[in-house]
Amino acid sequence: MPTLASSPRMVGRGDELGALLRALDDGRDGTPRSVIVRGEAGIGKTRLIQEFVREAGRRERPDLPVVVAVGQCVDLGPIGAPFGPIRRVLRDLHAAVGTEALRHAAGSPAALATIAAFVPGVTAEIPSPEELIGQFAEAIEVVLENLSASRHLVVVIEDLQWADAATLALLKTFASTLRGRHLTIVATYRSDDIDRFHPLRPVLAELDRTRAIVRVEVLPLSPGEVAEQVSLLARVDPPETELRALIDRSGGIPFLVEELVDLGEAHLPDTLRELVLARYSRLDDTAQEIVRVMAAGGMHTEHDTLTAVAGHDERTLDQALRDAIDARVIVAEASGYTFRHALTQEAVHDEMLPSERVRVHRRFARHLTDHRGDAPEAVSAIAEHWLVARELGPAFDATVRALEQSRATFAPATSVKLAERLTELWGQVPDAAMRSGTTLAALHLSAAQDWHDLGDPDRALRAALEGLAAEPEDPIVRAALIRQKFVQEFNTHHDPQREELLEAISLLEGIDTDHARVLHSRILSNLALELGDGRAQDYLRRAIDLAEGAGDDAALAVALVNESWLHSDSDGDEVAALTPLERAIGLRVNPAVRAYVGAAYIDLLARLGRYDEAALVGERLFADAVRGGIERGAGGSIAMQIAHAQFCGGRPDEAKRYAQRARRLLDRPSRASVIRLLATHYSWNDQLTEREALLAAERAMIDEVRRAVPGKHDWWEVEAVDAVLLSSSGLRTTLDEKSRDPWVQRIDSIRHVIGEGHAAGARRYATVAAAMMVRALSPADVGGDASIDVSSLRRAIDGAMREWPRTGVTPVIIDVIDATLADADHRDAEERVRRWNEVVEKTQIGVIPVRHHQIARLSLAAALIDAGDRDTAATHLAAISADAPRLGVARIARWADHLADRAGLRRPTGRAVETSDDGGLTGLTPRERQVLELVAEGLTNAQIGARLYISPKTASVHVSAILAKVGAANRAEAAARFGRRSGSPHTV
Repeated sequence: MPTLASSPRMVGRGDELGALLRALDDGRDGTPRSVIVRGEAGIGKTRLIQEFVREAGRRERPDLPVVVAVGQCVDLGPIGAPFGPIRRVLRDLHAAVGTEALRHAAGSPAALATIAAFVPGVTAEIPSPEELIGQFAEAIEVVLENLSASRHLVVVIEDLQWADAATLALLKTFASTLRGRHLTIVATYRSDDIDRFHPLRPVLAELDRTRAIVRVEVLPLSPGEVAEQVSLLARVDPPETELRALIDRSGGIPFLVEELVDLGEAHLPDTLRELVLARYSRLDDTAQEIVRVMAAGGMHTEHDTLTAVAGHDERTLDQALRDAIDARVIVAEASGYTFRHALTQEAVHDEMLPSERVRVHRRFARHLTDHRGDAPEAVSAIAEHWLVARELGPAFDATVRALEQSRATFAPATSVKLAERLTELWGQVPDAAMRSGTTLAALHLSAAQDWHDLGDPDRALRAALEGLAAEPEDPIVRAALIRQKFVQEFNTHHDPQREELLEAISLLEGIDTDHARVLHSRILSNLALELGDGRAQDYLRRAIDLAEGAGDDAALAVALVNESWLHSDSDGDEVAALTPLERAIGLRVNPAVRAYVGAAYIDLLARLGRYDEAALVGERLFADAVRGGIERGAGGSIAMQIAHAQFCGGRPDEAKRYAQRARRLLDRPSRASVIRLLATHYSWNDQLTEREALLAAERAMIDEVRRAVPGKHDWWEVEAVDAVLLSSSGLRTTLDEKSRDPWVQRIDSIRHVIGEGHAAGARRYATVAAAMMVRALSPADVGGDASIDVSSLRRAIDGAMREWPRTGVTPVIIDVIDATLADADHRDAEERVRRWNEVVEKTQIGVIPVRHHQIARLSLAAALIDAGDRDTAATHLAAISADAPRLGVARIARWADHLADRAGLRRPTGRAVETSDDGGLTGLTPRERQVLELVAEGLTNAQIGARLYISPKTASVHVSAILAKVGAANRAEAAARFGRRSGSPHTV
């Protein structure tokens, strides 16, 4: 029966196309959207995209032209050319908007020079590889943003299952951080190709967590839709039995439906492979041979390349191609030919005999080497062709060139695979060192550095050990491998040996080259962090001098960061620590070093109370890390720093978003720090259920980190917060047998953190928490209990503060601690009001975390109550109650409500005791009811006074009045009556 090549219209897919068109409309209206389309081979993803692109043109606004750019990922083996499909997107944009518009969109000469390296004809000035490092990802982002201001850009990237590592890293930026004004991005992939080891899998997992992503899954057609497609293809409805067989055989896959309908009355193939090859099998021998040649070239082959490789005269080649097009095996496209479906290309390639495969791939490799050997997208293809042709020497040479190009665009995920391929081929290639211009040990060293940049210290350590096992003769390479081993052992908590760094330094003695000076500088920077004495500053000063002398910004940046750490962590002087970091952040370095500097800079800004600035800088640096393909590891650390700054600044929603992203990106033990950050937030925000769920989910990881790193005290803050928040009901607490032991344990823990051996920032805020604990434990509650050693904790606080430099925010922190301890000492109310007023004024904007600022306001309100200024206290408490939940510290709002209740500044919200038959309780005033409730809890007059901010004498007067009003003979009888009316147990 007569058939068509494909359905004249798309069958089904209304929901899928609708989702794409909604994303298109959002992009047209100024809200960028990214869509990920997934489906198995043959399911119709390409047809869906074609219909979408056609509809995009119809929805064009007169004032907003639609520009479509398509990037097709190509199967070039497990490595691929860096940014392969993105280069194609740029060239489509260039063709659509013209040279002048693309130059204008680049914005800066640097971005234009970078784009010019991948889009011929934009400018005559092509930059050197050194000038391109780390710039390509940023340049393409800028171009898309600027072009989308006056055009609706529709960017399609097909077949992500074949995307190179650099493109996958850039896709995450496009999908989540791009700020284009009129932009729609669509990416497709074959879901049946993605096993748990596929490099696309973790990228998809990350994209799935991004709310801005639209997900479209293309499923098999229903039986009714298959019947509709068959009627469109065959033009004549087949018999019911044939239709049922076709529906069953095709499984609802449109491509298979087309192939089965095309067979007509021919015998149905026994296997799917035979079905895919059915059209190919009907070609004559010559056409089949040429189609096999095409299959060796991939999905698409240019006409001139096919002419050179096929080995037939033009007339024979043209006839064979016409036959293949008529048989609907291939289609003519642009200046070449493309298989109608990837399944066909793969099946045809498998049909090649081993000798034929070697011969044809050798021809491809030679032709591409002679005619396109310098094209970035061709180098990886050349290497793959030589490998299949079993020509290991040329494959090695092409891989060397591919590695050089990958390093020029800072694509570490691609570079490390290329370097490791060279190490695998090394022993099989004669004169490998001469061919590559390097050594086996140096290749392992470069792989170790790439893994370090990608945030994988375990693989970096293995690469460094492999390099040392190669017994490098070059002292510089050996010293660099020793340093890498030390750094990665430090990062993986394998107890690195300082003596190894001294050995590395000795290897460099007498070598007067910039390379040696740079390495010497890096080693001295590492060594300085291992020393706890005055030699550290000398080492760092020398490291800076060596880096400056060699003109190496990366080594200089590392030394400056370490100098900053020395000031802030050892001396506690954040102001002095800022100067070297401000210099480092302005240096021209690659994305990995920029992220390293950035994480330290954000952390320091937060320590200085500049939370808004820290978050703003952090967001920019995080986007840089994503663009550089180093989001996991370095980017994760930056995300954690942003979250900390946002929590401190009172923006909990943004903070949680970055914290959860860091939690996904970081490995233990760094992830443990993220869990600490989130758990602390949940404690302050009165979300104890969420906190316990988080800790339960991460318990195995937490326990593993504590076993692996027993000296790490990252958890002190959670424990201290637990003690202050969960065991107290405001600024004071009452101990019982159940709560006493945890307090003893936590006092010991926080006293340990205040002592020597911990970073200055951690010690400082541990001291603030310790002062809160001293205040919470009133002398009346502790009594003579020797296990609650408040006095030793007080001495630790006093000793710590004496050592602090009076710079940056430290004077304000000291004011907070002094005011807190003044409360603990029950100083004169007027003096306490003055102290807390000063603290609140100094901390209105930033300076200290929002939780400490809100507690300062609460403490001021308590002091005002004691001083008799109840109206002003009520105003402060109402403001805290309104502000604290929004700022992520809802527990403090609850404290403020309790304080207002106890001070009688608003109607009580506690237990109701007003009934008509209550044994006389209805005659009590609100204050007397509060006192009676505390009597029922067994508190003494002194404890009641402390709880309600009244004197013990006033409490005694209230108790006497209560006994008279309720007709009770003593406190026990009054408590019993209260217990009967409230339904609560009581103690006396």
